[in-house]
Amino acid sequence: MYNVLKFISNVIFRLFFRIKIHGNNKLPDGRLIICSNHISALDPIILAISTNRKISFLAKKELFKNRIISKFLYSIGAIPINRDALDIKALKKSINILQEEKVLGIFPEGTRIKSISEENIKSGIGLISSRAKSNIQPVFIKSDYKLFSKIEIFYRDIVRVEDYMELEDKNKEIALATYRVIYDVESENV
Repeated sequence: MYNVLKFISNVIFRLFFRIKIHGNNKLPDGRLIICSNHISALDPIILAISTNRKISFLAKKELFKNRIISKFLYSIGAIPINRDALDIKALKKSINILQEEKVLGIFPEGTRIKSISEENIKSGIGLISSRAKSNIQPVFIKSDYKLFSKIEIFYRDIVRVEDYMELEDKNKEIALATYRVIYDVESENV
């Protein structure tokens, strides 16, 4: 189901948008977390069609209320998460995905955002990364998603979890490092 939808989405998006990918979008083998800014409900689709590996995304639990939508989301590997509390079940599922050497997709602010601030970042990305010993692939998406507009996807340098494992507050530091790498693209006047 995932690959069929990815193919169809790729065709549709390339008809209606000008997609430009910057950096290395060929994700390495093994466990990896892909983290991106979140500006539109279309972001997961853009990330999925822009890379070579299947991504299981964390998605807000509210999306799973409708039975049909819930079945669809589960069929493409989405994981429901309660953004208002520590969701142990979602954390365990996320870590299991990574231990199976797969890719987990997370929007580290936990919601779509309009303003850039380190205060928006959630430390859950650091917790999952450190527990699963998984590197993070930061990505920056730049677009207004208007028909026939440009969508730019910037694949940044990987955040290596081993660089933070000895720190006292490693989860927060991993989250902040990821956030800074994602938004560093803003300083490049792209």
